[in-house]
Amino acid sequence: MQYLKLSILLIFPLFLFSQDFSNQWTGHYSYFEINDSYAAENQIYAASENSIFIFDTETNNSETFSTVNGLSGETISSIYHSTVFDITVIGYDNGLLELILDDEVRTFIDIVDAPTIPPTEKRINHFFENGNNLYIATEFGIVEFNLERIEFGDTFFIGPGGSQINISGTAVSGNTLYATTFNNGIFVADITNPNLVDFNQWANPIPGSFRGIIPFNNQILVHQNLDLIRSLENNVLTDVLTTPSEIRDMYSDSENLTVSLSDRALVFDTNFSEVSSVLSTTNDSFSLNTSVSVGNTIYLGTSIRGLLEVDLGNPTTKTLVSPEGPLNNFVFGLEALNDNLWVVFGQYDVSFNPFPLQRRGISKLTSEGWLNISRDDVLGATSLSHISINPNNEDQVFISSLKDGLLEINDNTVTNLYQVSDGFEAFTSTVADGDFIFLNGSVFDNDGNLWVNNSRVDNGLKRFSPGATQILNVDLSESISDARSNLGFSDTVIDRDGNLFVGGQTSGVVGYNPNTNDQFQLLGEAEGSNLPSNYVLALEMDRNNQLWIGTFRGIRVLFNPSGAFQQSNPQASQIIILDDEGVPQELLFDETITDIEADGSNNKWVATASSGVFYFSPDGQETLAHFTEDNSPLPTNNVRDISIDDSTGSVYFATGKGLLEFKGTATGPESNLDKVVAFPNPVRPGFNGRVTIRGLTSRANVKITDIEGNLVYEEVSEGGSIQWDTTAFGRHRVASGVYLILVTGEDQAETTVSKLLIVR
Repeated sequence: MQYLKLSILLIFPLFLFSQDFSNQWTGHYSYFEINDSYAAENQIYAASENSIFIFDTETNNSETFSTVNGLSGETISSIYHSTVFDITVIGYDNGLLELILDDEVRTFIDIVDAPTIPPTEKRINHFFENGNNLYIATEFGIVEFNLERIEFGDTFFIGPGGSQINISGTAVSGNTLYATTFNNGIFVADITNPNLVDFNQWANPIPGSFRGIIPFNNQILVHQNLDLIRSLENNVLTDVLTTPSEIRDMYSDSENLTVSLSDRALVFDTNFSEVSSVLSTTNDSFSLNTSVSVGNTIYLGTSIRGLLEVDLGNPTTKTLVSPEGPLNNFVFGLEALNDNLWVVFGQYDVSFNPFPLQRRGISKLTSEGWLNISRDDVLGATSLSHISINPNNEDQVFISSLKDGLLEINDNTVTNLYQVSDGFEAFTSTVADGDFIFLNGSVFDNDGNLWVNNSRVDNGLKRFSPGATQILNVDLSESISDARSNLGFSDTVIDRDGNLFVGGQTSGVVGYNPNTNDQFQLLGEAEGSNLPSNYVLALEMDRNNQLWIGTFRGIRVLFNPSGAFQQSNPQASQIIILDDEGVPQELLFDETITDIEADGSNNKWVATASSGVFYFSPDGQETLAHFTEDNSPLPTNNVRDISIDDSTGSVYFATGKGLLEFKGTATGPESNLDKVVAFPNPVRPGFNGRVTIRGLTSRANVKITDIEGNLVYEEVSEGGSIQWDTTAFGRHRVASGVYLILVTGEDQAETTVSKLLIVR
């Protein structure tokens, strides 16, 4: 006999209380892909890819739950709500179970950690409540969960010889527990039998493939094969419905049976007569995953249009009720400026291969909410990967495509797609008479020109002047002899002197001086430039005009990028830190660096492909924070892009599972000292963090003294803020009292004084 009682796998506790991060983080998840739904009383419970929302049909308001509230960020497979116990239950592809009880998330990892079940066969398919028990249909068997005691019960392996089989659903009628399977037919058992862990207690009277089971009007309905619904009574099946295409989902209440097909939702009464339907049309199309009907209203869970509310008396009118958010959770590129954030969802792999091509639209976050440009309004552009906002005209945005050229947006409307020829020679295709235009990183110079890299061609760097009728081609073959061998460029940045730096897949870093046309190249250790890898994914010019280089295998800094043009063999430098035992180590040795950004204090935010995000001091010697999926709301440790809004200090993280915002404190420099402020103020007992002083001008001198004038701290700002650890030059914590903050502008023409109260 083979059985497993999952509740003993976690010795103590049986569940984990998930942490709520909402005081410092905001989750900007997409709710346009609805994978499962459930209706209870006046609320609709809708599961997106890795977050959920609860829509109140009376108030038309929604409450969201995501990683910020403690959800795991894994892929959700099923959702259910118990009105008896007021518990929302969420099941995942990986077997994780989460409960929302009293607005608190509790996470159960018993199934995930079960050693006898293959990790690829733990998916939770369906929930059914009976009495105190919730029956969980999984890919390996049936699991009991007691909703009153909040704990797992027994697990039933009911396949031949007690083997694991894929259960599509369960239902109870009278004293009979039914289970449908995808390939092994229907199983039945007496629910009062205390020995259901013994597979011999289960009968298997009906063979076949069954994709689901639900009770309806005192009957048990099963979904057989793709398009057939049958009634089950006394182990006999009777056909009741055949649908015109594959059934995606079934839902029932006391009055109606709702059947979801990919292109329509069908509503039947208790006699299986169709009473209403909502159809996808050419002018109003949708792809349906799930739907629930409540009275005379149906809620359509679609794959890209979100949750749509439809009055069955007027089925042509659809109202979006999903919470605001970006179009997609597959976030690839970000750019923030002055409380606006632009988001794109294109993609390419490690070899800069954009196929299969994706056209997912564009999203923009403003202080008023989300604005979305649909996939149909981007002039056919695919694989949108990089964003540049014109600093002289913030309503003009350029987005690079790693396939189709350069997209221009004006006043939130796509206006142009620049390709091979648009009235003048624009960009260069990788094939003759073709439209394979591989553009990526771009940056504006002080004259308002946009420099953009164009890979796999000799003229690998272009100067595009918005509104002009010509483009400047820069031949990089001096540095890259075989352009096609370098499959793609990643980033392009510019220094204070107007020099350009381009990172690539095999080309390392190429520097270009537009005034002299001089070039230089940084390559790996074998070529003498001290890069750990020739694959450069990220470049950042910090506030000290130092070039930070993120590679496939670590990080480097070029401390004098302008001077490198005069050197015969410029060298990048690694950052050496001391570990906890005082042993010298290379910072982020062998890590794949996906992005580097300097904030208003010149601290460095570094994204990695497998270790989350690091937050370093300006020189990289001190780790200020390290965010991972284990200690933060990040849904994955693979973070693709970072963007910092200097006006607010907010830091945005792009991942393939959603967009997160961290409420940072480091801001960009102000034009004057009118807005200088210190916080927290007062510093109360128990506070062990840093005091932030913001509203500074660039290169402002900040002195902090006690009330008697004794200097305890001094720093020159590199951006719009500094942070003080409330120690006297790092030696000891200062005592309680009032401290003066004296700020002097770089030209010493402007000064201001603030007060800070510290209470120990």
